[in-house]
Amino acid sequence: MTAKEWIYPKTKTDSPAVRRICEAFDLPAPVARVMVNRGLDTVEAARRFLAKSTDCLHDPMAMTDMDKAVARVRGAIENGEKITIYGDYDVDGITSTALMVRYLRERGVTADAYIPDRQSEGYGINCGALEKIAASGTRLVITVDTGITAVGEAEFAKTLGLDMIITDHHECKEALPGAVAVVNPKRPDCEYPFKELAGVGVAFKLVCALDGGYEAVLSSYGDLVALGTIADVVSLTDENRAIVDYGIKKMNTDPNPGLGAVMDIVGVGSKWNSSAVVSYSVAPRLNAAGRMSSAMTGVELLLTEEKAEAARLSAYLDEENHRRQLVEGVIFAEAVEMINRQDCFGKKVIILAKRGWHHGIIGVVASRICDKFNKTCILISVEDGRCKSSGRSVEGFNLFDALSRCGDILEKFGGHAYAAGFSIAEENIPELDRRLNAYADEVFEREPVPRLYIDAGIEAADMSLDTVRKTEILCPYGAGNKTPVFALNEMRVTDIRTLSGGKHCRLLCEKDGQRVEAIAFGMGSLAEEYGVGDVVDLAGEMNINYYNGTERVQLVLADMRLSRLRPGDILPSREDFADIYRYLKRRRSPIRIEAAALANDISVVMRRRIKREKLMGALNVFDDVGIIRLGALGDMVKVELLPGEAGRKVNLDSSPEYIRIKESLDI
Repeated sequence: MTAKEWIYPKTKTDSPAVRRICEAFDLPAPVARVMVNRGLDTVEAARRFLAKSTDCLHDPMAMTDMDKAVARVRGAIENGEKITIYGDYDVDGITSTALMVRYLRERGVTADAYIPDRQSEGYGINCGALEKIAASGTRLVITVDTGITAVGEAEFAKTLGLDMIITDHHECKEALPGAVAVVNPKRPDCEYPFKELAGVGVAFKLVCALDGGYEAVLSSYGDLVALGTIADVVSLTDENRAIVDYGIKKMNTDPNPGLGAVMDIVGVGSKWNSSAVVSYSVAPRLNAAGRMSSAMTGVELLLTEEKAEAARLSAYLDEENHRRQLVEGVIFAEAVEMINRQDCFGKKVIILAKRGWHHGIIGVVASRICDKFNKTCILISVEDGRCKSSGRSVEGFNLFDALSRCGDILEKFGGHAYAAGFSIAEENIPELDRRLNAYADEVFEREPVPRLYIDAGIEAADMSLDTVRKTEILCPYGAGNKTPVFALNEMRVTDIRTLSGGKHCRLLCEKDGQRVEAIAFGMGSLAEEYGVGDVVDLAGEMNINYYNGTERVQLVLADMRLSRLRPGDILPSREDFADIYRYLKRRRSPIRIEAAALANDISVVMRRRIKREKLMGALNVFDDVGIIRLGALGDMVKVELLPGEAGRKVNLDSSPEYIRIKESLDI
């Protein structure tokens, strides 16, 4: 398991603010600690957060060009013009498109939907599509969740007699399209107070501006707005939080017929209060339409009023999602095999290209690779020399900015800091690889370490059914308001074993007579690293395990580490440096091995325990002074002893890395 850096909040103990929150809202201390550590340190701020009131929704007219967009749409309605909504093929785009089409059709407008085919047309607006739309009699095109970079396409639309209104939420480039209106809260000249709306959120704002308020719009389409907002992983703060809370309640009581059909197939019942269910069960089925076949199937599902048709379309999407999972598994296995074969240890950005990879799936796989190896990952699908890509990034590396530096070798690109895509000629891939990794070397002085943010420390006695249930007051969870992570320190392991053939790990711990049950999904290797009697720190999410009619609180582990690490456990001594160096000289270079396994092997050979934390400190110092070249790849490390280093005297104490380790320990 990759070692994580635990980031604790500045306030670790209860404070007057925590006590005030506890008393004002009758909350257990752990819940109040989370709120205070997230900046909700006054009763007033906490009350606003917990209320999730739609009163916090901002005036849509505060968006630049919203007045122009409203005037043009109202003119089209009055004149009986046909309007086409041009969307993107992900859930955000599908819900945005369905929202706009439903609203316009319910007001007597002839409104069509157009979403480009991912395989043949690719992302964004294309001139061929505009020609088809113009030929259909449309005179006004409204884009949703796309279009902010379509400068040339907007000019081409004018030659066809098409007016365009751009609504989008993606990052803007220097030049904006020359449309009738460009509505995007991320415009540099837009003073709208909240910048984190999803594409469907911006479309929602346009509908609210047309309707003269938000109450009726939320009542009719709040579930669609919530679905797209959750699926696009935007920050669930400010008005997004209120929108999602309202929308989830509507899903429970009066869902869109198509969405209700998907809910029936998913079969989640009372769990609909969780945004996680939407993210992991509903959104993938709608996404499968755009990934595997046509996103228009998803739009049709959300537009239909017929239960039988909704059931048929949702069943089809369920099958497409199953097919997507199979294809995703194949691509993921191929990508991991390529990473191992190509020796990506020294790279901070992994770029993989292959013919035949399904363009609709590579983004999902790139996300899995990024999580597995803690490296920015870009997967490229090659077809007849033309390449389409999808990338995901780690914390601290803005992928959109990085691609902006490579615009001269990209055909087009767009996206966000953590997710982006582009088109590129095949012959330019090596140069892109070189530039992005050079830029990553500038951004990161050393290999990025995954971080785990702790919301609050707790004791075993805090893990109660009441605490878990009252923690749900913080819902809905998502980006910007994640499920709280709690830390329990100095717990003694009393039982540890694997489940599901070694895939998962279950452990029991104890402290001061209090027992804690924990489950670690996908972390079966923990049973090899730790044993009964070890004193450990645990970090994870509290939930309720329902089994055989009983309810038990358990901690779903995010990470686990040995407790009571003293400076001597982490800071290498001269003897440690000498032993580790002697070991490396005996082994054939380079060494490729899991860090924990390497620490165990050195301990056996040197006949004394060297913990993984101390080993990695020593290796980083050796790398810093040029004795070795060190690379990381998830749980694996690659150690290459550099030639000509034997006998060279080096002052390890003066190494910047050695000094950094000492400073981190306050020595």
